[in-house]
Amino acid sequence: MAPIKRSPLSVPWVTFATGLVLGLTVIFIDQAERRRFQNQTRQSVLEQLNTVRSLLEGQLTTHLLVAQNWGHQASVRPTLAAPQRVIPDSRLQQDYPAIRNLVWTPISTESDSPPAIPRQPPPEGESPGEVQLVIPLDLIDQSANASLLGELSLTLDLERLVEESPLGERVSGLDWALRRRVGGTTQLLLGEPAVFSNRPVRADVRFSQEVWQIAARPAPGWTARSPLQPWIRILGTAATLGAMLLLSSILRRRQRYSHLTESVLRQLYQQETQYRSMADRTPVLLLQLDLDGVPRFANLYSQNFLGYDFPTLEETPLAQRLGSPELQDLVQEAQQTQTVALSRTVPIRRRNGEQVWINWHICLLADQLGGPRGLLCIGYDVSDRQGLQTRLMTAEAHLRRLFSLIGDRLVLVDRQGQYCSDYQGEVQRPHLGAESFSKLRGQPSFSGTCLNDSFADADVEQILTAVNRAMTYPQQECHLCLELRPAESPHPEVDSSHWLSLWVFPFLEGAALLWMQDISEQQHLKVLLEQTQGDIEARVRDRTAQIYDSNKRLQREVVERMQIEDALRRSEERERDKARQLEATLKQLKRTQAQLVQTEKMSSLGQLAAGMAHEINNPVNFIYGNLTPVRDYLEDLLELLHRYQAHYPQPPEAIAAWYDEIELPFLQEDLFKILKSMEVGAQRIQTIVASLKNFARLDEMGMKSVDIHEGIDSTLMVLRNRLMGHGKRPDITIIKTYAELPKVTCYASQINQVLMNLFDNAIDAIEERLEQQPDPLPEILVSTHCVEDEGIKVILQDNGTGIPEEAQSQIFNPFFTTKVVGKGTGLGLSIAYQVIHETHGGTISIMSQPGQTRFEIKLPYNPNYTPG
Repeated sequence: MAPIKRSPLSVPWVTFATGLVLGLTVIFIDQAERRRFQNQTRQSVLEQLNTVRSLLEGQLTTHLLVAQNWGHQASVRPTLAAPQRVIPDSRLQQDYPAIRNLVWTPISTESDSPPAIPRQPPPEGESPGEVQLVIPLDLIDQSANASLLGELSLTLDLERLVEESPLGERVSGLDWALRRRVGGTTQLLLGEPAVFSNRPVRADVRFSQEVWQIAARPAPGWTARSPLQPWIRILGTAATLGAMLLLSSILRRRQRYSHLTESVLRQLYQQETQYRSMADRTPVLLLQLDLDGVPRFANLYSQNFLGYDFPTLEETPLAQRLGSPELQDLVQEAQQTQTVALSRTVPIRRRNGEQVWINWHICLLADQLGGPRGLLCIGYDVSDRQGLQTRLMTAEAHLRRLFSLIGDRLVLVDRQGQYCSDYQGEVQRPHLGAESFSKLRGQPSFSGTCLNDSFADADVEQILTAVNRAMTYPQQECHLCLELRPAESPHPEVDSSHWLSLWVFPFLEGAALLWMQDISEQQHLKVLLEQTQGDIEARVRDRTAQIYDSNKRLQREVVERMQIEDALRRSEERERDKARQLEATLKQLKRTQAQLVQTEKMSSLGQLAAGMAHEINNPVNFIYGNLTPVRDYLEDLLELLHRYQAHYPQPPEAIAAWYDEIELPFLQEDLFKILKSMEVGAQRIQTIVASLKNFARLDEMGMKSVDIHEGIDSTLMVLRNRLMGHGKRPDITIIKTYAELPKVTCYASQINQVLMNLFDNAIDAIEERLEQQPDPLPEILVSTHCVEDEGIKVILQDNGTGIPEEAQSQIFNPFFTTKVVGKGTGLGLSIAYQVIHETHGGTISIMSQPGQTRFEIKLPYNPNYTPG
């Protein structure tokens, strides 16, 4: 057995490595969440910054347009002809307080292309928050038809611009700054220089020909860390610790399971070695075949007995190797039946050519999925038994020949004196004994069908009286002697009468067996002896002188008579022995026939119950399945009727009259009660059908694991009609006390038959007691119990008449009954005893007293004996 591979790492190291991996995973998730939150924050800042940028560009563009408008107005005023004139306007200062200064500088030229306008450098000493913008203007002097050029210098207070515009509200949650490039340097217009040095969110502010740069970052009040990060760390730590603990527990459990598995496998290996050794030493043929009949295992006894080693056996199918077509047929039949083991004795040839007879037991092996995977073959050498069986068959043939020779002494008749056939189902024909009876009457040929054709009317009357007495009282012996006289005699003076000794035995149902013996010779000898005795007495009285001679003659005659009487006595004893043997055989035949009839009745009842259950189940399912749609349709129709009543409260007179006539409120209420009762009835029929199917058990073959409570309930359901009261008889109450029982392996139909017989006897006893004594109320107690590890126990107790103590010892004997003639066969409890004891290996006992009978059944969980 190969050892189990163990993990190269110990449990602590695996747990630590798992915790380390999970910890790194939690750190990675935390960092990913931090980056996601930072990106989300920057996105929020960028959205606000874009809003600020748009508003700032709008404000700057507005102020530039206002400045240009004022510049155009100032350019046409003569008072402002001098260069660099300040444009004073109180209204402009009032409307746009962010404009601190506005200077117009005109430039005149006559050339076609205007010269470059020198831009004024930013004035010295600009205060923070202010910015000076130089705006070029291109004007046309209409009077002189000359092109004028000019510059407009605009000084803005950006801080005032932010305060007076909506920008103040937009930038309340941001640290932001604004700067621009002038030449090669950078000029900070608003904010702190540190904003640009700490990875801010940046954007360009574009207006006119200017491009400024704006930057922003979250204000100190913003959340610097994601709110999910603490939860990620807490839950990650808890999950890591939990996973480490769980993994440690799983690994330790797996380690224990590995040790346990290794121990179990070691034990299995030892058991396999032991079983293989036992199989090799067992003096039986033990082989395992695949589905093609090729051996896959053979014990040493099989190899030694057959003369082949195992490599040779597994080359070809076993039947082909042993030259046995009968074995091949048996293997194929076992594969097709797929039921219990098949047993058959077939001849095979060993390697040395010797033919032997093997009694094979072959069963089908199944895999884990229930499919066939091979055959198990167990064989016993029965060559000696086969020879004995041959001799027994020869002896049986001789006995059958002997019985056929005495067949003319046996006649089978019914109550009316009609001859019956030898076997049921055979074509009616005159019995062989009828011809013998006819010959006794002097008729050489006869083909009659009744006793009247063979006997006189007076003889027939005597025979029929004996037949009826034997069939009515089978325990009594019926015997009579008949004197038969021929109808016509050629010598009337000669006594040609015949004497017959008849024994009458009950046989089967409605028939009796007549066994006859011709005792004419004995009767004639008896008459002769009587005549001889009379003659001797006369000679003694008349011839006393001849005493000596007569005495010798008398002695000889006496010796002869004693010898004849002794011979007659021995003959009579032999005939009586034969009669007793025949009587025992007839009783056995009658018991077997009654058991077969009872079994056939139960089988027919099961088939009838299963057929009725199948035929009833389909229409009941159809009815039960349509009740719900019918209820829904009726509810819809009634809802429609209610809506009609709501919309038309005053119906026509004819409708109102019909409404009163049919009593619509009562109809609505009673209609659903009817549907409910139909549903309850359909469910009741389904329950009865299920009980019938469970009682029949026709679809189950062999022993099955069944719930014994289901069998009891199904049997009570079948007997429900007998349990109900009829006339003055009250209902029989069933009191159930069920314990928690495991399933029992048994023949379910046979157990149901036993329960049926016991319940039927209990009901008969209760009905008999109620005819004499109405109190107490009839009841049957049914209880089940577990008997430790042995099996289960079922107790049935009734309060009927009880069974007399002298009859309790014979209650399980065949044909013994305490019921009146014609009401019981005496086989119910006998069959129950056979099913419980012989078939299932259980016990059945009885305890009875006047007014109470108690049956106790014990069944094992799994019977050791399974009938083959």
